Amino acid sequence: MANKKFFWIKLKQDFFNDPYIKLLRRMAGGDTYTIIYLEMLVKSASTNGMIYFQGAGRDIAEELSLILDENVEDVRALLAYLEAKKLITHPEIKEDMFLVASADLTGSETDSAMRMRKFRERQTLHSNGKTSLSYAGVTDRYDKEEEELDKELDIEQEVDRELEKEKEPVKHLPAISERNQLAQTIDKTGFSLVLSPNQIENLYAYFEDDGLEIGVVIMALEEASDLGKRNYKYVRAILENKLKNGIDTVGKWQAEKRDYNERKSNNQVPKNSEAEEWAKEMEAHWRGEL
Repeated sequence: MANKKFFWIKLKQDFFNDPYIKLLRRMAGGDTYTIIYLEMLVKSASTNGMIYFQGAGRDIAEELSLILDENVEDVRALLAYLEAKKLITHPEIKEDMFLVASADLTGSETDSAMRMRKFRERQTLHSNGKTSLSYAGVTDRYDKEEEELDKELDIEQEVDRELEKEKEPVKHLPAISERNQLAQTIDKTGFSLVLSPNQIENLYAYFEDDGLEIGVVIMALEEASDLGKRNYKYVRAILENKLKNGIDTVGKWQAEKRDYNERKSNNQVPKNSEAEEWAKEMEAHWRGEL
């Protein structure tokens, strides 16, 4: 049964007191820029903070103006400001962009989890016969709607139980051990000093929701640490690169490295004035820097 996932942005109470937002709003047209920025955050919520250029416009600014139905010059002015303040980065290609604030402002929930939460809220409301008089006197129609929702939830839960019976008992164990593995790697590589709880949860999502092997996430942390790039943005850029290129297992990543090293050892790297730049580009590619 399909299980949709819903995303939203959650603004902190001090969002508009942030110095970058206050400065943005004080600019001529700043309120318009702030609204466009919020629209960009909403758009990037379901793509882990990334906005990808699809080629509909001449550049990302023109394309965003079409998508968001905003004036292109306003979009250009906002992007220039965000780039100057390092609130957006370009982890892969120039026209794709990553909104730095997105990770801390994005929330998500599956529809089944949403129904379960509402179901528990109704149970709490009705528990111990303490239903309020105002609720008890609403209408039978509301109760019938609730009853239908409960039946739907019961059916989904039964289907889920049947599916779980078909799986091997050990299927549930890796999720716990994988989180422990990642937590140990975060400590070992020193990322525990720089990652927020939200960012760590986002790393968990790469193997729990996006299908990457846990070893890929661990390798990304280790490579970033070895290169002295001990920050979340760099690790995320590596993982997004792997997702985009279908490198979802350690084996595929190692094969990609071997392919590059074999080409290099077999002198398949061009021996001309562009050779050095070509080698750097290939090396950066498998590291996730491009």
